[in-house]
Amino acid sequence: MNNAHPRSSIKDAVLEKIRRGEVHMRPRWQFVLKGVLVALGAVLVALALLYLVSFVFFALRQSGVWFVASFGWRGMRAFFVGIPWVLVLVALVFIVVLEILVKRYAFSYRKPLLYSVLGIVCAVFVGGFVVAKTAFHRGMYRRMEGRGLPIAGPLYRAYGVPHFRQIHPGIIASTTQEGFIIMSRGGEEVVVRVSPATRLPLGYDFIIGDPVVIMGEQEGATVRAFGMRKIDDEFREGFYTREIPPPHMRPSWFPLQSRE
Repeated sequence: MNNAHPRSSIKDAVLEKIRRGEVHMRPRWQFVLKGVLVALGAVLVALALLYLVSFVFFALRQSGVWFVASFGWRGMRAFFVGIPWVLVLVALVFIVVLEILVKRYAFSYRKPLLYSVLGIVCAVFVGGFVVAKTAFHRGMYRRMEGRGLPIAGPLYRAYGVPHFRQIHPGIIASTTQEGFIIMSRGGEEVVVRVSPATRLPLGYDFIIGDPVVIMGEQEGATVRAFGMRKIDDEFREGFYTREIPPPHMRPSWFPLQSRE
């Protein structure tokens, strides 16, 4: 019976290879350089992933898709249809690459794969949401509209501009007997017809200047509102070519009054 310990056998085999010259020592700088390159790659992938995820949040809010889930099943369906799935798939690829790079470090390689992946997903999700709430993407969008962006411009044009036929973000410009007139992203006026069947998840407390999202079928310049709700005031900042006048400068034909 062979009572040799497995570790001893491995050690003896390695020593024998060294004696025969089959194993060559590598200089330490090679290991250091490899570690630096892996760390740099992980940082770059993490930054790209954070940018991509935060842009997805920004695009959903900018297009109004983020807010329509509150309109019930139809709104939920529009929300899932409106998600930029191509960007989500690219983000998943980045997560896999980042996981492979992170696994090379001692603090991660002993942990179960599920834990490290969940940690990366949670960190990127929270970080992306925080970045999306800042003015970073709004500033990039304004640059795209003005001087243009040589690299990221097509991305903002493709996903940052509202383009869904049933989802209409805008700012209330005036009221009508049947509802409102909103001013769209590009300054076009859209007539919104509100009925008793219109879903109002946040109530009917609207005033002129409120940023809103309307969901409904559009016929020409008229939308029959299936759902309507207010959205964040930050949506208004820098995104409209025509400005709503402040309360003290509004002409007499503005039918709604400010809450001030």
